[in-house]
Amino acid sequence: MAINFKLRQRCEIEDSSTWGRSWVGWDKHASDQVNFEVNRGVWNLGARAEREGYATFSSEGTVVAVAEIDRIENISMLDGSIKQAIAGRALQPGDAGYDLLIGRAVDNHRNPVTYIPDHPDEGPRTCACQCGAAVTGSRVFLPGHDQKAVHDRIQRQWGSTVAFINWFDREFTGERR
Repeated sequence: MAINFKLRQRCEIEDSSTWGRSWVGWDKHASDQVNFEVNRGVWNLGARAEREGYATFSSEGTVVAVAEIDRIENISMLDGSIKQAIAGRALQPGDAGYDLLIGRAVDNHRNPVTYIPDHPDEGPRTCACQCGAAVTGSRVFLPGHDQKAVHDRIQRQWGSTVAFINWFDREFTGERR
């Protein structure tokens, strides 16, 4: 399952949390990361949220952004109460969770926080590293298989991790090792 946050269109607010936001909602002109930072909280989340790997943000019945959840944070409200926020990162095209969930239709429930299946098919799924092993729940990789897949691809393309680091530094920082 994934936790879905139903967003209205961007609107100005007086923030009732300690964050000091000036707006909330879906802004189609803002990046996914900006939309995530503004809308990742503050919500009333129960223990179930702790078990989710992905958060989706929907607008007008369609998933418009996807984030990977690292943890749930408690946020102080100005009235002294506590609500929760998602800590994590916005996913981008090419990220497995993004590609799986973006654009999906979601029920337009009145409740702004709902849970949706993170895999539309109910059949068995396999590890994204392409090893063929079955994965369950919100997993995309078996434990450690994401790193194995990255290292296998580095080995095939650059021959070694050091060669990859040297290439990366030249391409993106102009530095040489």
